[in-house]
Amino acid sequence: MKRSNIAVLLLLLTLAWAAVIFYFSSQPPQASYAQSTLALRLFRRLDAFFDITDSPLYLLLEGRLRTLWFLEEAHSTTSALRKSAHFGIYFILGILSCSFGYLYTRKLLVAFLLGCTLPVTVAVLDEYNQSFVDRISSLGDVVIDGFGALAGTLLTLTLILLFRLVRWLWGSIRKT
Repeated sequence: MKRSNIAVLLLLLTLAWAAVIFYFSSQPPQASYAQSTLALRLFRRLDAFFDITDSPLYLLLEGRLRTLWFLEEAHSTTSALRKSAHFGIYFILGILSCSFGYLYTRKLLVAFLLGCTLPVTVAVLDEYNQSFVDRISSLGDVVIDGFGALAGTLLTLTLILLFRLVRWLWGSIRKT
């Protein structure tokens, strides 16, 4: 498959993922809460089977996430799950937009900038969109979304650099 075809595919995936984000932000509060509750039930079933929540790693991770996501002790597990979903959704958007930027231009700086700015722009518009369906817009959510996009972008750039290094080393070995 040609590089330009892959870039177009990544652009379409990025736009489709942004559309999914806007779909979720357009849900009224009751529907959004029901979706979160469904995800929480699934997590609890997995926990009942694997006994995740009693492990020291989970307790450490939960404490760190509550601090990172600006949650106080009074907030529920649903809130932590919702904030983690924000991070994960924008992590994927960061990966997609960074990958598109790199394949389209072959420049790491452009990939980094696109991987960070496009998702944050989507996050700001997403929070603004929520105000039209009687949901609360939160700057804290935009910050979490931005961290997710940054993490996805940095992971993508790390993989690109590792791939380039391996290719360079392989070329050096073949020449000798």
